[in-house]
Amino acid sequence: MVLWQSDLRVSWRSQWLSLLLHGVVAAIILLMPWPLSYTPLWLLLLSLVVFDCVRSQRRINARHGEIKLLMDSRLRWQGKEWAIVGQPWMLRSGMMLRLRGIEEPKRQHLWLASDSMDAREWRDLRRMLLASPPGAVE
Repeated sequence: MVLWQSDLRVSWRSQWLSLLLHGVVAAIILLMPWPLSYTPLWLLLLSLVVFDCVRSQRRINARHGEIKLLMDSRLRWQGKEWAIVGQPWMLRSGMMLRLRGIEEPKRQHLWLASDSMDAREWRDLRRMLLASPPGAVE
């Protein structure tokens, strides 16, 4: 039985925060007074920051689609069923869910941003997850 469902959108707030954090790290690398002999090192560090930024944006863009909260602390998302492990970590801007696959023992963390769904859906999800201890969402 479906207790809650939503059609997740890509979170623009998460995208901007990721870009901001990666930009700050890149600016620090560029503005540090590097000796000329350290040029390969700072180029490597800057490349790693850029590649991580691209990877982060791809991961944020992959977090969309239909999501359903089922009975017994289960979640159906991206065609798979997951068990919610432990209490979700919640902020006003989002929540982190620790998930374990039902069919396979794969574990995953899922950040659900509040701007990726309607305000009413966000309130309902928070209320359901806060009212029930882990393993007892019904």
